[in-house]
Amino acid sequence: MSKIGLLSLGCAKNQVDSEIMLGLIREDGHEIVKKYDEAEVLIVNTCGFISDAKEESINSILELAEYKKDGNCKLLIVTGCLSQRYSEELKKEMPEVDAIIGTGNFDEIVEVINDAFGGKKRIEVTNPEFDYDRYLPRTNLTPDHTAYVKIAEGCNNCCSYCIIPQLRGALKSRSIENIKKEVEQLAQAGVKEVNIIAQDITQYGIDLYGKSKLVDLLKELLTIDNIKWFRLLYAYPSHLTDEIIDLIATEERILNYLDLPVQHADDEIRKQMNRGGTKEDVLRTIKKLRKRIPDITLRTSLIVGFPGESEEQFKTLLDFIKEAEFDRLGAFTYSQEEGTVAAQMPCQIPEERKQERYERVMSLQEDISYQRNQAWIGKEVEVLLEEVQSEEPVIMVGRTRRDAPDVDGVIYVEGTSAQIGDMIKVKVTEAYEYDLVGVEIE
Repeated sequence: MSKIGLLSLGCAKNQVDSEIMLGLIREDGHEIVKKYDEAEVLIVNTCGFISDAKEESINSILELAEYKKDGNCKLLIVTGCLSQRYSEELKKEMPEVDAIIGTGNFDEIVEVINDAFGGKKRIEVTNPEFDYDRYLPRTNLTPDHTAYVKIAEGCNNCCSYCIIPQLRGALKSRSIENIKKEVEQLAQAGVKEVNIIAQDITQYGIDLYGKSKLVDLLKELLTIDNIKWFRLLYAYPSHLTDEIIDLIATEERILNYLDLPVQHADDEIRKQMNRGGTKEDVLRTIKKLRKRIPDITLRTSLIVGFPGESEEQFKTLLDFIKEAEFDRLGAFTYSQEEGTVAAQMPCQIPEERKQERYERVMSLQEDISYQRNQAWIGKEVEVLLEEVQSEEPVIMVGRTRRDAPDVDGVIYVEGTSAQIGDMIKVKVTEAYEYDLVGVEIE
């Protein structure tokens, strides 16, 4: 049996695929190692969503290829979105790579490894629609107390700037029964926080059941007692129903947290992006959420520098940010992705202007985040502890209900005797742009 290391790049949805590959590898008897210089096989699960991600993936492949010269590595395998999109280019330009697998058949990883050891250099890039609705072993890359659960793959929204439908296929939901079984297994393993993910969770079940079944799924998952937090990520505002809002409002274990990817506020830009609804529609949804769930935390993502974006349209976006006052906000400069409708649009924005607009957005949001965090000083919050910052004095790092893993801020807890994975009550004593400080409530 071989020692195998894996580098997972990109989003949490890609991370789930990495965890499945590791589960299959471990089930076959191989050893998973964290130190790349010990590995005989190295796998890079790539991202190919935007240009920066592609560059990071290519650099990572080249870095790991060095272990074939200076380490124990005998095989280098590339999987994920970049390989789905550019398999022939990778084969031609990167002779260091011994096998290439796409997003639709990464479950063949063990067979590909065995073939590569036998001298067969496989390129397995098929239809991107992967079947998750079956038993798939997993080895979590997250801490033991938290996990991502992918309830659907692919997307039917067809935004003009987005390559995801080509990389991941059309919407393909898992059955409620299959998802529930996975969450039950996670609960038995000690997981306390489940992060529900898909390209658009509000569309869950449409392909299987003829209509959205997100509420029905969540009600089933709520029958699993040991999961303390269910967090909902990537819910399109135009698909958010009163039924979903009411369930969040009434169920304590479904966190008062939503990630609403808005992307832009100018109506003409939204139309060009093929995003549903207008700026006023989005604002009405935000107002409804805050009225129904007063302490809800809202996160969004925005794109600046979309083709043809005028200064006036950009100012519309800035005004929207001021009015919406999101608790969390991430911004991206538009990436001209070949194969998308937007890539062929006239009036592409220069990179310098995109970057300048990005910096203006983030500067504005920094002020908003600071003010909204300041409002939490003196309040009591529930915290999930995740790591030790220092032992003398004792400072631990955790997340509140308002903080999704990897993308949001943290809270530093002083003087606690609790352990990693514990949930404790904390009083907030200080607040900054992104992070909080607090003390445990005895």
